[in-house]
Amino acid sequence: MNIVKKVLFSSEQLEERIKELGAEISKDYEGKEVLFLGILKGAFLFMSDLCRHVQGKIMFDFMEVSSYGGG
Repeated sequence: MNIVKKVLFSSEQLEERIKELGAEISKDYEGKEVLFLGILKGAFLFMSDLCRHVQGKIMFDFMEVSSYGGG
C-alpha cells in the first residue's frame, strides 16, 4: 500500500541541499565548535546526513519532548 500522494523533492535534490547547508555551516562557523541539537526521534537521520558535510569540530545532543493533555 503506497500512501505517498506526491513527491515534492527527489532524493538527489535533498542530498544536494544538505551538502550546501553543510558547506554554509562550515563557512559560518569556521574555527568554532558546532553543536547540533535535535528533537528525538525525527531529527536523527537528517542530523547524521548533515554532519557528514560539516567541516570542523561538531557535537551532538538530543531532546525528547512530549505534548501535555490531549494536544
